Amino acid sequence: MLLLACFCFVGAAFAQVDKAKYYIEGDYSITKDNRGQFVYQLTNITSKGITFTPKDVIYGKVEQDESISFTFDKAQTECPEGFEGGLKFWKWQYDGKEYSWQRDSEVKDAQQNFETDKVMVVMLVLDCSNSLGEANFEKLKNSATKFINILYNASPDGGIRLGVVGFNTMGNADKMVYDIEPLTMATRDDMIKFIQGLTLYNNTALYYAMRKGADMISNYVNRLPNKDKEKFDYACMVSFTDGYDNHSTDPALGLPEKGLENPYFKYVRDEVVNRPIQGAPLKSYVIAIKGNDVAEDNQLYKSVFEGISSEEPFLLNDFNQVEAQFETMAQELIKRWQNLTCYVPSAHQGKVRWTIGDYTDNGASKVTEVKEKIVTAHRTNFIGINAGLDLEFTHRNYFGLGVGFDFAVPLKSANLAIGGLAALKYDFAGPLHLDLGALMVAGDYIHKCAFMGGLGFDLRFATATKGNPYDYMNTTYYWVRGESDKFAFGGLLRLGVTTPMKNLYFFTDIAFGRYKAFYYVNENPTPDTPTQQVHHPYWNVSLNVGYRFGN
Repeated sequence: MLLLACFCFVGAAFAQVDKAKYYIEGDYSITKDNRGQFVYQLTNITSKGITFTPKDVIYGKVEQDESISFTFDKAQTECPEGFEGGLKFWKWQYDGKEYSWQRDSEVKDAQQNFETDKVMVVMLVLDCSNSLGEANFEKLKNSATKFINILYNASPDGGIRLGVVGFNTMGNADKMVYDIEPLTMATRDDMIKFIQGLTLYNNTALYYAMRKGADMISNYVNRLPNKDKEKFDYACMVSFTDGYDNHSTDPALGLPEKGLENPYFKYVRDEVVNRPIQGAPLKSYVIAIKGNDVAEDNQLYKSVFEGISSEEPFLLNDFNQVEAQFETMAQELIKRWQNLTCYVPSAHQGKVRWTIGDYTDNGASKVTEVKEKIVTAHRTNFIGINAGLDLEFTHRNYFGLGVGFDFAVPLKSANLAIGGLAALKYDFAGPLHLDLGALMVAGDYIHKCAFMGGLGFDLRFATATKGNPYDYMNTTYYWVRGESDKFAFGGLLRLGVTTPMKNLYFFTDIAFGRYKAFYYVNENPTPDTPTQQVHHPYWNVSLNVGYRFGN
């Protein structure tokens, strides 16, 4: 019976690893470098239920116990219990009869840890308006304090840089400012003391405070030493408010209006949210709760806060949810640094696998209700370069190559961007083209396919060249004479489409027009040989592929 039980246990273990619901797998190998030192590598890496920054090769590190560790950056799992229980190590090994997965219990379980040598910049923007009331204001300050403590515990050595802006009036928003500093033991206490010292006053200058916070982040990151700029990973702004903005004004932006027509709202939506910071978008997270001065206009309320958020805003029902939301936000931020370290015995080579707990996939499909996620289009500029094949159709057919530059700036809606195009095309043994025009991109060119269209001019240089005899109206003409159009122009039409696939876009440029040239009527011309003026229509078609920069 004991022997039978052992066989059942081994069989169950094999089934567990073969049908593991959450695992990482790869090929572990050991080589030598040119100095004769061992190099530990993990290749052919696959996973199920666990995600991390993809890499073709991960290099191992020798630990104090002489095991080899492999680190998976920004690891996350779908497992309900996360990585708390560790990951068990298995090796694919020959047991004398066949290859199978075998558990090696002497190898320590994989564990979650945090990479804290990166630089993350976080700005807290906190509503300090009278409509909060003293009791709720204390809850807000305590929630912000907990937010800071969670970030500090994840990175106590200053990898997180934190600043605070408290706002009610615009004037007070300029005064209630804690400049961005590394979050350390000393500065944490100062930041918490600053937050606890914030005071209530009339008005809600939310847009002004968000603009100020974004400017502070931009200025801070631009002034970072080179060694910190190389480590810069992420910048975000976490804003809390209990209602609409009713105080932000700027004469340069226009007269204040209500709702979505407010020019300051449009400025924050288009120029603050997702503003590029060292090549990465500034993320705006908004936590909002309906205060006493907010009418029951749910659609407007939702639309306003969607407009000033990079992702779906957190619209809370009451203040009892505020602390939990700040805690969740802090945990989500530090997940960016969440890594997973897995271990193998140094002498083993071959297939390895790490599994979470005893979870197995028995083949049953679980139906989960998936709510539609509203994706807000990026309001970033469209900037791209392109290259293509150029085909000329006229009295002589040519082909050549072209390069170009495109840009477009989003208008009020992120689904429409207007800009310009420029391209230089050279046809071998033919003319040189310069195309200039207006460009329109209609649609979400970040997440989906969008239509691209353009109109402009096709400017041609050295349009007439010598060549073979040319037949025109049943008459043969010969060499092109010097008196010909050296410059001509026609129209340009662009039709294309953008794709989210690797930021590529495709389009066709169609140019058309005509130019004139003088031909000799004699095959062997003399100075007195008569000439004939001919107007040549031309069509020019180019097939192009472009690359759009940015996220």
